[in-house]
Amino acid sequence: MPAYLVVDLDIHDHDVIADYRSKALPLVAKAGGRLIALDDAPLELEGWQATNMLIIEFPDMEAIQGLFASPEYAPLALQRQAAAGSRIIALRGV
Repeated sequence: MPAYLVVDLDIHDHDVIADYRSKALPLVAKAGGRLIALDDAPLELEGWQATNMLIIEFPDMEAIQGLFASPEYAPLALQRQAAAGSRIIALRGV
């Protein structure tokens, strides 16, 4: 069953985030993920004020957990955390 990583970032350092994405997206692909949405001005409809959102589709929840637990991703997570406030959730697809 597919799973989706939903990320909402408050970016403080756009250059560092650009570098992070250039390194993180190949790891996402290696884990079977693909970027399906990226928007720096999402349409606010009700109850959520977001600035930079992205959605990544993975084959399953285990692929997301594996990516986040991988030693290759650990330094990138620190890089992201230093450059942006993050709210990240994973959802099971239907």
